[in-house]
Amino acid sequence: MLGKYIKINNQDMPNPVAGTFEMQYNPDENVFTNEAGGQMSNVRRLNRVSWSATFQCTSKTLDKILAYCAAPQVSATIHQTTYYGRLRLSGAVALYENSEYTAGTDGLWTVPVVFEGF
Repeated sequence: MLGKYIKINNQDMPNPVAGTFEMQYNPDENVFTNEAGGQMSNVRRLNRVSWSATFQCTSKTLDKILAYCAAPQVSATIHQTTYYGRLRLSGAVALYENSEYTAGTDGLWTVPVVFEGF
């Protein structure tokens, strides 16, 4: 379970929905072809981290996630490694049917997000 390992701005996040957490390390580079037909590259950063997940959460956690998505920068800590970047919504935020009657919350939500490191 990743819930105890994923933190955004030092706040524990709920476990992602099973099968939705995916982490990638991609180079951030521009590749050009020179006049002789060879390739030249301008590497800005190797192993730029990005990840995506879908969280099931209460309305209180939804408000926190929406605030993180509106922020220009967040920290994401996964397995004790901290990354800095942007958190954004990656799809529709959905309310579970009849969950607005759940005590202590304004409903239960499914929230898909994507994180892109700097």
